[in-house]
Amino acid sequence: MHASNKPYAATPETFALLAAGHADAVAAMWAGSLGHTVRCVPTRRTVAVAVADGWLFGKWRRGRNRDAAAEWRWLHVLPMLGIQTPAPVAWVGDRRRSLLVTAGLPGRSVDAWAVEAARHGWLPQLVAWACREVAPIVRRLHDQGLVYRDLYWNHVMTTDPRAGGEPRFLDVERVFEPRWRWRRWVVKDLAGLWASVPTAVSDRCGLRFLRSYLGEPLRGQRRSILAIARKAHRIRQHAPRYG
Repeated sequence: MHASNKPYAATPETFALLAAGHADAVAAMWAGSLGHTVRCVPTRRTVAVAVADGWLFGKWRRGRNRDAAAEWRWLHVLPMLGIQTPAPVAWVGDRRRSLLVTAGLPGRSVDAWAVEAARHGWLPQLVAWACREVAPIVRRLHDQGLVYRDLYWNHVMTTDPRAGGEPRFLDVERVFEPRWRWRRWVVKDLAGLWASVPTAVSDRCGLRFLRSYLGEPLRGQRRSILAIARKAHRIRQHAPRYG
């Protein structure tokens, strides 16, 4: 697969090169004859397509080719760092619009699992899974000098956490390597997770996650903990831009 940061002309040859076994499906998506909308905002629309081996998801953008370029790049780079993402399938486009296609992931988002866990009484197991599986991956991302900027539980997918499902990360277009204000960006990532838990959990659960992230006791981290808690509170107050 070509991993260039430049979009491709929408030709059948390009589809065949990038999409391998899904060339016809990607070509039909580009033509607008295949796919049902699962999310839509003014400059971006995501469509889903059932294929023989699962699902494809296509993210349409009007303009904003830099966002598509960033996502295409990180879909290739992050797995090499041990941070799993949807498999990239194709990226085609022109100056007006682009379509980035990925393979669907099994399982559900962690926020959906959290609602089920709270309803059926296994929330402690979910918290333990998040501390064991997700916290070290977030630390790995930061140890590489990278931050996520959209790190919320609806962007983390997994199969059943009770069976030790592997976390995989969606919407990676905003990952970047900050050159300054490093602590601010790390606080935002951690606060995003704290703020996006959709069920009532104790502060102790949040502190447990932070301890797992640090890999050491929280002694001497009071200033950082307060900064994360304050930022999480501000995030919760935000009204969703598009509902």
